[in-house]
Amino acid sequence: MVIDFSTFGSGPAPTPTDPRVLFDALPERAARYEFLRDPQGQVLQTWYDRRSEKDLVVKLNTGGGKTVVGLLICQSSLNEGVGPVLYLAPDPYLASQATEQAIELGVEVTDDPRSARFASGEVICVLSLHRFVNGKSVFGLQGDGRPVFDVGTIVIDDAHAALATVKEKFTLTLSRDQHKESFDELLGMFADDLRQQSEITYQGLTTEDSSAVAPVPFWAWTRRITDVTAILNKLRDDDELQWSWPLIKDVLPICRAVFTADKLEVQPPYPPINKIASFARARRRVHLTATLADDSVLVTDFAADPQTVGVPITPTSAGYLGDRLILAPQEISASIKEAAVRGMAAKLAEQVNVVVLVPSHYKASAWAQYADITASKSEEIGAAVARLRDGHVGLVVLVNKYDGIDLPRKACEVLVMDGLPQIYGGQTRREAIVLGDSDEMANRQLQRIEQGMGRGVRSANDHCVVLLMGPHLSRLIAAPRYRSRFSPATRAQIDFSRQVAVQLAGQPLEKIEGVIAQVLDRDPNWVAAARGALGEVTYPQSTVSAGAAPARRAFDQASLGQYAQSVTHMSEAVAAATDETERGFLQEQLAAYQHFVDEPKAQQVLVKALAYNPAILRPIAGVNPTKIKPTDTQAVLAAGYLASTYADRNEFLVGIDVLLDELVYRPVQKQVPIFERALERLGLHLGFEAQRPELVTGNGPDVLWATGGLKYLVLEAKSGASSDKIWRSSVEQLAHSMNWFHELYDQSCSATPVLLHPINKLEYNAVAPPGTRIITSGTMAQLSDAVRKAMVALADAGSWSDPEAVATQYRAHHLQAEGIAQRFSVTPR
Repeated sequence: MVIDFSTFGSGPAPTPTDPRVLFDALPERAARYEFLRDPQGQVLQTWYDRRSEKDLVVKLNTGGGKTVVGLLICQSSLNEGVGPVLYLAPDPYLASQATEQAIELGVEVTDDPRSARFASGEVICVLSLHRFVNGKSVFGLQGDGRPVFDVGTIVIDDAHAALATVKEKFTLTLSRDQHKESFDELLGMFADDLRQQSEITYQGLTTEDSSAVAPVPFWAWTRRITDVTAILNKLRDDDELQWSWPLIKDVLPICRAVFTADKLEVQPPYPPINKIASFARARRRVHLTATLADDSVLVTDFAADPQTVGVPITPTSAGYLGDRLILAPQEISASIKEAAVRGMAAKLAEQVNVVVLVPSHYKASAWAQYADITASKSEEIGAAVARLRDGHVGLVVLVNKYDGIDLPRKACEVLVMDGLPQIYGGQTRREAIVLGDSDEMANRQLQRIEQGMGRGVRSANDHCVVLLMGPHLSRLIAAPRYRSRFSPATRAQIDFSRQVAVQLAGQPLEKIEGVIAQVLDRDPNWVAAARGALGEVTYPQSTVSAGAAPARRAFDQASLGQYAQSVTHMSEAVAAATDETERGFLQEQLAAYQHFVDEPKAQQVLVKALAYNPAILRPIAGVNPTKIKPTDTQAVLAAGYLASTYADRNEFLVGIDVLLDELVYRPVQKQVPIFERALERLGLHLGFEAQRPELVTGNGPDVLWATGGLKYLVLEAKSGASSDKIWRSSVEQLAHSMNWFHELYDQSCSATPVLLHPINKLEYNAVAPPGTRIITSGTMAQLSDAVRKAMVALADAGSWSDPEAVATQYRAHHLQAEGIAQRFSVTPR
């Protein structure tokens, strides 16, 4: 007998809206989704109770099952009638992953935003942000005359990565190669203004020096905005610009413009996200994230409600995370070389999958002899990840990919991070120069590092050994001020791993390899200890800076042409800033808004901002150079600087490694600003007064050291040079800097011209200033070695704050001011 169950009941079965009940009711979910993890159930319950709030943040550890939570929130909203429902992933790869998980769950989705079933609220649409946020979006744009597609619920997966994608979409990029005529016209239009900011940087643009980063002053931009608009509007149908021009054209007067050697980037201070009307009108917006230490960026960039964002939805415990041992071998023992770590990784790859994350092709080349796969393009990375999931591959190098890939179980048992993620765009490079080592830049960097470290643990049952290479990464886990900004679970694992590192201190690499084997072999004592370290970990209160909301309101008002109100709000944001470097940058933005209301006052605001951050735009009247001279003996100044910079021995040694690593000559022009900053800091470490006149005033040398006794070193850095000779332009620049010195300082002062260049051979028609010294690659290595030996001795004795001890070590290693340039340099030839 066959029973017709369709006759049972008086109508269709009720559709559950409680996401936990909904999960249990899904009839076709895959076996691996037998039940919800407890943290998933907790956040789903809290979301359900708060679902009427427009902006909600759901925080789950990397690998905590955010995608499943997001899909269940989508289906719950669909069942409740709060549709259409859109699930947004940062990139196409992550969107395809979400689609796969939806199919495994038994949740019906589509990737077609024109689907009638999506529009009618029957299925979820899963898209990458690239298809949602663009100038030709099928969802329509505010004010472009097309109908706007109303969406009821939007879930944004990996909000931390999504923010970067959105900012990129709201950036117009004019390529020098593809749009040469327009680029040259705009560069010529602003030539005088750029030269007023920095003649050297402008010359770098004209000679296509890849290190050149030149922001257009806001007063010049607004003065020529009609001409700029006309040039860009002619390119509105260009294959590239048609995707960004419609998004920023209405806020063009308040955009920031930055020239580099190969492009012009035009970007608003914050994304005018309301241009995507579907996003602005959505009744529910849910932001899924794992690693945002500071949620302020959701307020500034996504215009999220600071009140609800400030109360994120989290599980009661943050300790549900796979086992990780996080070690920096070179911090454990200074005798361990990078080549040895690579060799060990290759050996481990014979038995397990080893994934290496590198920031650039330059870094990837060091792994070429060991790599079974090297991938950089999206499709290459996708194929590599698929192979890793299928079984043993060996050693796989992924270039500049720190998020958006899942490597569960045996797909990645050893993860190597070789070097910090690099900054490529003109706007981001300019921000890096201006913000330097500020809290804001540290948070951005740490977020990407944490994303990278999370690739190998996608559930509580995963395990992974994470190896950090290079002093910059070592510093992030060594210095308490950085370590404290990681997510609670990651911080607990770092603290636990540091206990392991203490026992390994000074041991050879073979001992470290033995401990790694214990982890990979799942030593029961290791497993128990590692899980115990996470036992009491909970989520902290959310952080939303007091300045985030007023900064966003200021931008929104300026977008509407309400500049007086904008100034009021931006003044609140400036007043709320606690980091001086960041305050100066915010004050520059305040001056840009003030310019529309009162131009002279805007210049006054900019002058005041320079006191907090000398790297921002210089006012029209320029900046008067300031003379420097030592205020005490070399040893006293050095000891005072070291004592104020380093809190303990470990931070001291790692900090010195970072400094000296930044002073290595590399044929990468984009690293030049980092080298110049390090050169200034080296002077301070040595007990000299130091400044960067060209950065601060737009004129003079890259770095000036006052070494005492009215003696100075005029330093011009060409650390990124790759030629086999010193070009005439380089020594002419040094001669100009010497002229600058003689104009500013009287005849009682003397200066030695010093060029930092890999070699000391001059071009046939190049004439160096009299007395010129060259710090070559070889002599820089000697100087670095002397500095390292002196600092290690001070660290071992714990006496880096003692002037007498500093003086003793500096004498022993020939670092005294008198004659230091001659000892670590050669003459040009």
